[in-house]
Amino acid sequence: MQAWKAVVLFNLALVVGAGWGYAFWGVRAARLERELAAARATALSGVEREWTVEGVVRAIFPELNVLVITHGEINEFMPAMTMGFRVASPKIQEAVSVGDAVRFTVRGVPPNVAVIAIQKITR
Repeated sequence: MQAWKAVVLFNLALVVGAGWGYAFWGVRAARLERELAAARATALSGVEREWTVEGVVRAIFPELNVLVITHGEINEFMPAMTMGFRVASPKIQEAVSVGDAVRFTVRGVPPNVAVIAIQKITR
């Protein structure tokens, strides 16, 4: 094969690869934009929502009215993670201890939610 043919094929492969990569990125970016717009619309709508999810209590801060919980995915709100949640009542914190597996309910207008109910579960 002559050198100029190899160079042409190499350049063609680069152009095709870059084109496919750019097209894939554009489709993915458009999908993420749609998802972000939907999330913003939900958050800005001011609609109070409620979710029940399972998790494990990691820390209790009674002076701040905060429970730190490792939880599973909260549908249409957030992925699984460890985070602090405000509690609606100090009695909620008194019902659990660090390390307890729990099922809890959060209510509010995202991202401003609070734990309104909690119960220990056995695994």
